[in-house]
Amino acid sequence: MDSFSHALVGIAIAGLSGHPLSIYDPTYLAAILGAQAPDFDIIAQIKGKFSYLRQHRAFSHSIPGLVLWSFLISTVLSIIMPQANFLSLLGWAFSGSLSHIIMDYFNTHGAAILWPIQKERKSLQLLNVFDPILFVLLLSVYAFDFTMFTLSCFTFIILVAYLLFRMVLRKKAKKQLYRLYSQRDILQITVMPSLKRILFWDFVLETKNAYLVGQLGTISPALKLHADLAKQKNLSPLTLQAKKTLIGNFFATFTPYIYFAEQKDTHSISVTIYDLRYVLNKQFLHRATIIFDHTNQPTTSYLHSYGSTTQIPCDLC
Repeated sequence: MDSFSHALVGIAIAGLSGHPLSIYDPTYLAAILGAQAPDFDIIAQIKGKFSYLRQHRAFSHSIPGLVLWSFLISTVLSIIMPQANFLSLLGWAFSGSLSHIIMDYFNTHGAAILWPIQKERKSLQLLNVFDPILFVLLLSVYAFDFTMFTLSCFTFIILVAYLLFRMVLRKKAKKQLYRLYSQRDILQITVMPSLKRILFWDFVLETKNAYLVGQLGTISPALKLHADLAKQKNLSPLTLQAKKTLIGNFFATFTPYIYFAEQKDTHSISVTIYDLRYVLNKQFLHRATIIFDHTNQPTTSYLHSYGSTTQIPCDLC
């Protein structure tokens, strides 16, 4: 989720203490900093975009990371505010950090909560990175003259109600897809909030022989199919080689829907890896290209993400 939504949830957590809202209250500082802390891994951008993508929502969004952030925040605040109780700060910072990874778990890109046991980013895929409707709803409670405890209770009621509302809409979209493609041998359907359109859903529909990627409206019955890709049952040796590269290994933990395309011409051989979850401007949002030499060894690789291209190391894992 976005930083502002995380901050509003952090404030609501601290408000359960009954303390009036104050930036000088260590309870609020601990909870708000905790609610922001998992995203401090943005510092990984110093080493480049690929380094950031590999680190983001991994250790920093896990239970061990949550414990580390809480301890660091509590230590710093107890030094700045020696009158504050360390264990109390630790509890509020932990609660704030926990709210962050729970909120991100509902987000499409998910979080590696069980890192290092499971490095895959798990997600319930109900919310987008920024949900304007949820943000306005969370902010609206501050228009009323509530006590902080009451305001906090309303915040969590709104949050739970909105998540349930989104679940109902997603279930409706999924039923519609099953009906529209009833003639296909459907194995599973993954439905996610659209990147650009409110109350629209992007989907990946897996059949016995293909992946269908598209978008469906919740209120409007509009259906747009982006791709109908034949399933790859036997990967070529070159594609298997691509899977072992640094970026191939990354995509295996980044997305549950991977698709490979092999291209050959007179000058080079390449394998493109696609994350099928999102299409933006008629292209898959996240993809990678690995270039091989005449001996079928990877020489160069590129990450294509959010419209930009980054060259990354092509060492074998």
